[in-house]
Amino acid sequence: MKKLRWGIIGAANIAKKQVIPAIQQASDAEIIAIASRSGERVQQFASNFNIPNIYNTYEELIESPEVDAVYLALPNTHHKKWALAAIQAKKHVLCEKPIVLQASDLQELQSESRKHGVILMEAFMYRFHPQMAKAKELLKQGVIGDVLTIRSRFHFTMEDWDNDIRMNPNLGGGAFNDIGCYPLNAIHYLIEESPINVQALAGKSDKQVDTHVAVQLNYPSGILAQIDASFYAPMTHAIDIIGTKGTMQLPFAFRSDLNNHEGIIQYESNNESYIITESANAYVEQIKAFQLAIQNNELPLNYTAAQMLQQAIELEKINQLLH
Repeated sequence: MKKLRWGIIGAANIAKKQVIPAIQQASDAEIIAIASRSGERVQQFASNFNIPNIYNTYEELIESPEVDAVYLALPNTHHKKWALAAIQAKKHVLCEKPIVLQASDLQELQSESRKHGVILMEAFMYRFHPQMAKAKELLKQGVIGDVLTIRSRFHFTMEDWDNDIRMNPNLGGGAFNDIGCYPLNAIHYLIEESPINVQALAGKSDKQVDTHVAVQLNYPSGILAQIDASFYAPMTHAIDIIGTKGTMQLPFAFRSDLNNHEGIIQYESNNESYIITESANAYVEQIKAFQLAIQNNELPLNYTAAQMLQQAIELEKINQLLH
């Protein structure tokens, strides 16, 4: 197979630190173009990563016949417009989370992606780390019995409160959209249910952006789930699960790259303790899964179109409660 030719739209830190290096590490891939409205920054990106083509507008990159797929690293409120433009230009799209802020927008994007025969995927890289598949397998095996409660959390300390775009309500900022979406996504990944009741509370900044949130969900099976996220606390990104026969913890659930790419599953079952370590670069695994999806013309089983839509529906619902 010929190499998939990538174009990068946006010069966000996530692109620089994680996704561009991941694409360059993946096989059958090359980055041939980048577009950004920040001239000096995009020049530096292109130089650092040996990207041959620089575009001053997103339209030019999207219209380039040399580009097969685009990675969108833009503010949340810009995702739909540029994902739609790329899809209609018959480019495959990997878009940073949250892919949209309204579920109806995702339905439109998914409809257009089917119409134009391209793959559209939301970039929840943690799903592709093998620790998640292993944890789900263990839960299905019943190693901790029936699941009663899942608590999932993601926190980090915001450094630039005045200038960080995550503090801008007009760009879809806020702790829930930025990091709370991960715990929500993980709960759905692990238990495959839709909640029947949702409660949500938020503390807000003077800009009316949620800076710390607490969410509680209950599911048809009786499982209770709790989410908390904030821009205040030291970095923590864990999942804790309580079952009828034991407990399970994933202390590096979402940013295994901060633990040398190692995910750890700790669980207790029938008074015995176990530790399982899974190692992989989640960002590289995400790129590999996306490229395989293009080959197969079908999204990976661990993040289907229906699962993406469920995420968008619940994200929108919780945001309505928070705001």
